[in-house]
Amino acid sequence: MAGQPLHVNARTTALIIIINSALSIPYLVFSYLGLGRAAALMGVLLSDYLIAPYLPWPLGLVTSMFFDPTILDYVFNMLTLFFIGPFFERRYGRSMMWKVYLVSGFFSALSVFIYGPNTFIAGASGALFGMIGFILALPDRWVILSNPWNIIAIIFLLTPFAASFGIAYLGHLLGFIVGIIYGYIWYRRMIRYGTRLRYRYF
Repeated sequence: MAGQPLHVNARTTALIIIINSALSIPYLVFSYLGLGRAAALMGVLLSDYLIAPYLPWPLGLVTSMFFDPTILDYVFNMLTLFFIGPFFERRYGRSMMWKVYLVSGFFSALSVFIYGPNTFIAGASGALFGMIGFILALPDRWVILSNPWNIIAIIFLLTPFAASFGIAYLGHLLGFIVGIIYGYIWYRRMIRYGTRLRYRYF
């Protein structure tokens, strides 16, 4: 992000990228090498899906937000995190970044109830859209809205147009809505208690 000091230590951003890479890259390599059984096993373990009509795979509710099953998902999501993550940490702190990422990613994974059986949900997009929604709920929204391409991408990825490309846009939408609500409530509490928003350095 423009205006960020070079000494900002984006530990949470780096850690999420490392975790995502550790889970996604082996799967992508197995798939590329034609090791279908190994790739399928990883997909079953790390994705979110319904193991019964009203019961999602418990592990997948957490791991799915750290697992990108296609190279495009992986590259796009990690680049997005690389650009917005350091700003988020500097502005709101590491703890808040983890909270928003995990809560938004969890609710995004619950979109499996909407898509139904035989659907696998995976990807960091829902959690990242939660971070974007959080920022948009605050006065800092200019960081995202100042770039027209950001607006176009957000609109596209939150609408049914994305479904034609195999994108689970409802997962994006759930994460986005949760992020907005989280950000709005947090900011209103700050105003209520007279807390001043300030930059944090690590």
